[in-house]
Amino acid sequence: MRNGTRVAEKILLVHDEQPLVESLKNVLFSVGYEVLQATDNDQAAQILDRETVDLLITDTQLNGAVNDGLMNYVNDAGYGIDIIVLSSTPELEQVRRLIDSGVYDLISKPFHSYELLLSVSRALEKRKLLARSRELQLDMEKKIKEKTLSLRLRNQEKQQLLISTIRSLVSALEAKDKYTEGHSRRVAENASMMAQMLSFSSFDIEELHLAGLFHDIGKIGITESVLNKKGQLTSEEYDLIKTHPLISQKIVEQVPQFKRISKIIRHHHEFFDGNGYPDALQGQQIPVGARIMTICDAYDAMTSDRSYRPALSESRALSIIERNAGTQFDPELVKIFLRMRGARN
Repeated sequence: MRNGTRVAEKILLVHDEQPLVESLKNVLFSVGYEVLQATDNDQAAQILDRETVDLLITDTQLNGAVNDGLMNYVNDAGYGIDIIVLSSTPELEQVRRLIDSGVYDLISKPFHSYELLLSVSRALEKRKLLARSRELQLDMEKKIKEKTLSLRLRNQEKQQLLISTIRSLVSALEAKDKYTEGHSRRVAENASMMAQMLSFSSFDIEELHLAGLFHDIGKIGITESVLNKKGQLTSEEYDLIKTHPLISQKIVEQVPQFKRISKIIRHHHEFFDGNGYPDALQGQQIPVGARIMTICDAYDAMTSDRSYRPALSESRALSIIERNAGTQFDPELVKIFLRMRGARN
């Protein structure tokens, strides 16, 4: 329908027998079809290239030769139209070949008007149904894409909100514990520099940087009296402190894309010899990001003022790290860290 008026379907007749063509045209015109005409395959191809044709009617013989070429051309060109073929003496092999070429129907000559119109009507109805099916499919695909995009945007908004919340918690932690102010940022920066020296991908470097920023977030749940205690911690207090990697992991893994960094955060207090916490992993069992973080975290803790002692000098802190290579720290990564800090060539 166009502007409330039925648009006539276009049927292309490809035939060289003018009396038969006129008969066909009269039958098709009588029910409102628009008819285009070609006398050979070249004319038919030109019409198909410039017109939107809904159906093609031709003969098994054209200009004294078998007319397989037109059927093959239409199929190969992908016009998406059906073909009705007229034949005076169809043979079984010919019928099989026509079916294989995708012909919609075969009508014997002389044809009956009712038989022809019924075949034409069915072919055009099939075309309409296929077109409608494609429209529905495209519409469904469009809606799915729109829904997927909407969900992705909502998930991104949710994740950004979670990330902002975690960053706020880091700020709250630093306000709560004056001794850790700037600690997470410095750990993240040192870890990123080590990752660059190890030729990590930009994605892995960014993940390690985020892990450094968030690694101590679990301390937000530990009382200030324990965090800022000047004397030695009791075993109960130390056990409480040791829960912070698990709490940090639970907070961070709320963001689905942070699953990997949550494992780095969980294991940043594991020792290379297996005497760390919370899982007593050792050696290569510990994620490489966590092994890097362990060194950077310990270095910054030693070179910062703490409630229980003043900051150590850089040289002493590096000496302690070197001395604990193979026990607390990955020895190969210690070499990288010392080179990064300019303590070794």
